[in-house]
Amino acid sequence: MNGFILIDKPSGISSFQALQQLNRRFRIQDNYGRLGHGGTLDPEASGLLVIAIGRATKLLRFFLGSDKRYTATIQFGARTNTDDAEGEIVATAPFNHITRDDVARVIERFKGKIQQIPPGFSAIHINGKRAYKLARKGKDIEMPPREVEIYDIRILDCGLPENPTLTLDIACSGGTYIRTIAHDLGIALGSEAYLSTLRRTESCHFKVQDALELGAFEHIESLESCMHTNVEAMSAYPAIRPSKKNIIRLLRGLPVNFNISQDGIYTIITPDEQLVAVVERRDGKNDYLRLTTPEELYPKT
Repeated sequence: MNGFILIDKPSGISSFQALQQLNRRFRIQDNYGRLGHGGTLDPEASGLLVIAIGRATKLLRFFLGSDKRYTATIQFGARTNTDDAEGEIVATAPFNHITRDDVARVIERFKGKIQQIPPGFSAIHINGKRAYKLARKGKDIEMPPREVEIYDIRILDCGLPENPTLTLDIACSGGTYIRTIAHDLGIALGSEAYLSTLRRTESCHFKVQDALELGAFEHIESLESCMHTNVEAMSAYPAIRPSKKNIIRLLRGLPVNFNISQDGIYTIITPDEQLVAVVERRDGKNDYLRLTTPEELYPKT
């Protein structure tokens, strides 16, 4: 068995702990060998966690950098050393001069491709060490800026100026730090701010509405009943459906001309809707990720 499971992770546990709960319930690693997820959620964050099982774990790299969507609640009037509610307050500032109209005007600056400086308390490697480990030791860290893209950012609820909370819906590229958006938005509005709650609502084309809460798996006998196929998981990419002959040639490592002219990611799917390979074309060259063998796919071949 291989495919994808969608979990609605609760706050208070890490992504790894969520995986381990699922693994203990169904003995996934004993029965299917591999288990992984398509993008970490901080322990205090909730929402969609995409889990891959078996051979599907080879496809996770296409989810790690995929587009995401979040519901983020931001607290104004204070800044923490982690830019979220887990940190210590290190600065305060007035917030009652900020109106909803101010927020609506300023968030327009965050749309499109922007430069972000990630938080010091993050898992990014700095000289071979995790940034958060250096930050915990009190060391000064110079975090290099990175380009991310904000596709959409909308106000869902605004308590300002009376109540210092703001809830946003944010659609963004993979690797975007919502904590940094909270921090930068506070500065842009003449105050301080930190991320108080975060919920991931989409990852690639998967939505949290299609996910199951962890507790629901206690009442499920077989994971197959809630499994999403590899074809479904990769449906955001163009599909190529070659002949059986060309599929066999591809899986044996022989050259096949798929007439791909544009750089991008393409899936190779059999007539009976099995995903057998992924083609990643870069700079005019094809790189193949093969998920099976001709002998396994066609036992009598």
